[in-house]
Amino acid sequence: MTPATLTKPVKMILLALLAGVVLLCGGVRAQQPATPAPDIAFDAQDMLKMPPDLYLGEIAGVALNSKKHIFVYTRTAADNGQTILEPTSARIFEFNPDGTFLKEIGKNLYSKGWAHAVRVDREDNIWLVDNGTDEVVKLGPDYRVKLILGRRNEPVQERVRRVGMNPGNPPPAPRTGYFYEPTDVAFDAQGNIFISDGYQNSVVHKFDKDGHIVKMAGGARGSAPGQFSTPHGIAVDAKGLVYVADRSNARIQVLDNDLNYVREIKYDPPQPAGYVSPIPDFGKRADGRHNTLWPNTLCITPGEPQYIYANSMFPGQIQKITLDGKVVGQFGTAGRKVGQFGWVHAIACVAENELWIGELLNWRVQRFLLKPGTVHRSSRGQ
Repeated sequence: MTPATLTKPVKMILLALLAGVVLLCGGVRAQQPATPAPDIAFDAQDMLKMPPDLYLGEIAGVALNSKKHIFVYTRTAADNGQTILEPTSARIFEFNPDGTFLKEIGKNLYSKGWAHAVRVDREDNIWLVDNGTDEVVKLGPDYRVKLILGRRNEPVQERVRRVGMNPGNPPPAPRTGYFYEPTDVAFDAQGNIFISDGYQNSVVHKFDKDGHIVKMAGGARGSAPGQFSTPHGIAVDAKGLVYVADRSNARIQVLDNDLNYVREIKYDPPQPAGYVSPIPDFGKRADGRHNTLWPNTLCITPGEPQYIYANSMFPGQIQKITLDGKVVGQFGTAGRKVGQFGWVHAIACVAENELWIGELLNWRVQRFLLKPGTVHRSSRGQ
C-alpha cells in the first residue's frame, strides 16, 4: 500500500499518531524503560583520615574548592551542648587534597542544626544548607560569614516544625524568601542563587547575588509540571537552566533561569529480584516494586559537554545522564565495601570522570575515578 492509496480515515489516524510522537518528544520527556544502562568501570578510594577521637557521622554534604580542599558537612554531634529539640548534629570539616584532616570550621556557627548540604561556588565561597535551622549561610574563603538567608526559629517554645507535622495540622503555606527545611543550593554564572526548599515547603527560591529574593516557584505539593514533592537537590548548567531533583515525584524537573517549567527527565532504575535493601524501608508502590526515591541528589559536571550525575537510594546506583535526559551509564551497588554505597546523600562533580560521594549509612566520603569504555573495575581503601 502506498500513501496515494490510503483512505482518508487511515491518513487521519496516521497523522494523529505522528502528532502524538512529536508531542511526546517535546516538552515532557517520556519515562525511560527499566532496562540497565551500561556499567561504568571505576577506581574507588575511601581516603579521608580523621584525627584520633574525632569522627565523621552521616555525610550530608561534600564539596571541593579550586585548591581541591574537601569540605564535609556531617551529622556529627556538636561538642558545645547546643540543642534545638535534640542535640545539634552539624559540623564542617576541611581536608587537604590527599584526604588528611586540616581543621574544623564554623565551630560556633548559629545556623548549624541538622546538616543537609554544602556547596562551593566559583569564588571558593562555602555555602551551608541546614534543614534543622531553616538557614543557608555563605562563608567566604576566609571562613567569615558573608551572607545569611532564612532565619532560625527562636527556641522559646515548642518548634513550629513539630506542631506543623502533627496529624490534622498541616505546615503553614510557603513564604517567599523563607525556608522550611531547605535541602540544597546552586548558582549560575551571574551569581544568582537557587535553593531547593524541600521537606515541608516543596518550592524553589531564586535570589540575586546580593541575597534579594527574585522569585519562588512551586507552592502546593504536587506532581504537575512546575510543582514539587520533596525537591531534594538542585544544580544549574552553563546556560543557566535549573535542574531540580524532584525526589518523591521520581523525576528531574528542568526549569529556565526564571524558574519556569521547561521539561522533565524520568528514569525507573532496575531492581534486582529478591534484593534486600540495607536502607530503611520506604514502602512499596502499587506495582509491588520498591520506591527508589530517585533522584536523591544530583550534580552537573564542568566543561563541555556537561553531564548530570544522579542517584537512586534503592538499589544504590548512580546514573550518568545527558542534559537532554538520556541515561548513558551507571555504576555502583548497595553495600558496605569500598566502591559500594549506603544511602548516597551528596555528590560533588569535580570533573566528568571524578566524583566525590558522601553516604549517610556508611559515614564516609569516597572518591570515584570513572573509566568509561573499559571493563576493569577495582577499588582500594585506606
